[in-house]
Amino acid sequence: MTKNFAGEYAALLTPFDQKENIDFKSLQSLVVNAIDQDLTGVYVGGSTGEAFLQSQAERRDCLESVAESSLGKLNLIAHVGSIRTKDCCELANAAKGAGYHAVSAVTPFYYGFSFDALLDHYRAIVDAADGLPMIVYNIPVLTGVALSDMQIEELLNLENVIGIKQTSIDLYQLEKIANRNPGKIVFNGFDEIFLPGQMAGAQGGIGSTYNVIGSKYKEIQKLICSGDVGRAKSVQKSANRLIDLLVLVGVIPGLKYILQQKGIIATDTVRAPFRMLDSMQKRLVDDFISSAL
Repeated sequence: MTKNFAGEYAALLTPFDQKENIDFKSLQSLVVNAIDQDLTGVYVGGSTGEAFLQSQAERRDCLESVAESSLGKLNLIAHVGSIRTKDCCELANAAKGAGYHAVSAVTPFYYGFSFDALLDHYRAIVDAADGLPMIVYNIPVLTGVALSDMQIEELLNLENVIGIKQTSIDLYQLEKIANRNPGKIVFNGFDEIFLPGQMAGAQGGIGSTYNVIGSKYKEIQKLICSGDVGRAKSVQKSANRLIDLLVLVGVIPGLKYILQQKGIIATDTVRAPFRMLDSMQKRLVDDFISSAL
């Protein structure tokens, strides 16, 4: 089962109109863009999608819209994570009804829940997903939840948990996860370390910049398989130039501006308290687009 999920997934953005309402036409265009890049699938409703700035109804609507737009050409992973277990379960059930292939959930954050509470949380989501595989989403830099190796293994051993999205710079931990759990799939989460993540044992990746340069990560994977790690390093360096720029101007606003300039989405609107790029930041991005995209 896990082999079918290996590959490259765009962590899908959520386009908004100028009044911060979801722009479903642009969302459909983003899905088509993922298909055109020949990506394995899309990861819907995650951090990149500004999910925590959306209502439950909006998150459900996004899940349904993406599923309809994918036309059966993409693997669909629904991120249903939230602080409240009930909210996660409602979204997991909606993902099942919309035809998703798997669900994923970030570890509940802010309150410092016990690990036993986390286990109960994931069990409840798995039950609500009604048979869909679960991919744990580990991003300690944002959640403040630093899972130990043993805790990750315990999560991976829960019923219907098939893998983990490991968004961490700790490649040593990634290697241990992959080595000790050969039947599970490990997705690399930080785009800037896609290549070393694959070398450490990941079987693909889920990332924000795949919306723009997904083909680069596919190329890196192909070069690794052919044994040409030197060229793979060069492609990763090229991808990292874009990432450097996005870190400087803001990842989500920067990506939305690029996608608007490329005609893929209608506006570069982000939801407050995010801020759109100012004129100086736009000039930096425009220079990059003209020279490298």
